[in-house]
Amino acid sequence: MNSEDSVWSPLKFPVYRAFWICAFISNMGTWIQDVAASWVITHLSSSPLVVSLLSFTSSLPVVFLSLPAGYISDLGHRRRILLLAQILMCTAAAFIVWNVYHGTLTELTLLGLSFVIGVGFALTNPAFQSVLTDLVPEHKQAQAVLVYYMGINITRVAGPSLGGSLLGAFGPAVAFLVNTVSFLGLILFFYRWPVPASLKPSGKIKIQESDWRPLFSLQNMRLWVEIFLVTYFASALWALYPTKGRLELALSSYQYGSLMAFLGLGACLSAFLSQKVMHPAKTRQSLAGSYAVYALGLLVLGLGQNYAHLCIAMFLAGTGWLVLATLMNMSSRQITGTSQLKATMLGLFLTVFYAGMALGAISWGAMARMTGNSTGALVIAALGLCIVAFMKLRALLLF
Repeated sequence: MNSEDSVWSPLKFPVYRAFWICAFISNMGTWIQDVAASWVITHLSSSPLVVSLLSFTSSLPVVFLSLPAGYISDLGHRRRILLLAQILMCTAAAFIVWNVYHGTLTELTLLGLSFVIGVGFALTNPAFQSVLTDLVPEHKQAQAVLVYYMGINITRVAGPSLGGSLLGAFGPAVAFLVNTVSFLGLILFFYRWPVPASLKPSGKIKIQESDWRPLFSLQNMRLWVEIFLVTYFASALWALYPTKGRLELALSSYQYGSLMAFLGLGACLSAFLSQKVMHPAKTRQSLAGSYAVYALGLLVLGLGQNYAHLCIAMFLAGTGWLVLATLMNMSSRQITGTSQLKATMLGLFLTVFYAGMALGAISWGAMARMTGNSTGALVIAALGLCIVAFMKLRALLLF
């Protein structure tokens, strides 16, 4: 195969290569942080509701800040907002390290700092995804996106495993410290990034009717409702796997960290089969199938009685998660058409997506607290997602 046609060919561009390496390191740190934070919260509290608040606090800022962050990005202030967000997340992560090291970390402190990191994520994500395609020529943009997400899939496997190993060998302070340091690469990159003239601040955008009309068509309103329902049910896994693994089955730090690695392995399988599974002509069928596979993962997680069951559950969930998240993102991008508010539109997608995640996290945590364990909430979430999958398949058969 000609190197020009290789899927990795965007890495030949020095600016994109530097960005990819820095983003890879940062994503590794994020997964290590996720494992360490969920591990620590189960030591600070045995309440499923408190544990689920960790997912809630990191998702909530995305709901309220994605739209304004996307609009600011569309105005051309990408470097400014990206630097601010990365520094904010790095600072919050450093405060977690300081509190863990001095033994002063409480549930409220961890949740509050996780909220601040969520604010940074909300500010950075629309601009970040816009920059992703600004670093290569137009004919390489699709490959640039694919290579970036291939890197994410690698970190999904390696990050949680490394996080579990760091927890077991050195304790949570070192794991949080690694995450803090992982932000420095992107901070340096965005500080030195030679912003093209076409991307510099352009003043106030004159919004045309064609820019906002796609948001309110009946078909696209249905898309937003579907995204909300799916993420609402899917959030049960992210909210309750710490309760299931750490509190109910008492897994070791390495076993606990490897759960997310199995989710990453499932995502890698989907990425490997992406040309068949995520073919544009089969988007609806693929989405319905991914909902069903993820629901099966939720069911196995809820009914699982040992480490092996949880590994199977996370693998199934990871297989479905990558497909549904990717295709939802692609569907949202397609409705923007020629709109000049592309990052703003992406912000709306993130708002709906994380609204389901945030509301779901608090709902499933409350249900687990009322029932005394995570099983009932996970089974109900699985059934709810199965209903959404059935309704989508039914609509395909009817139309």
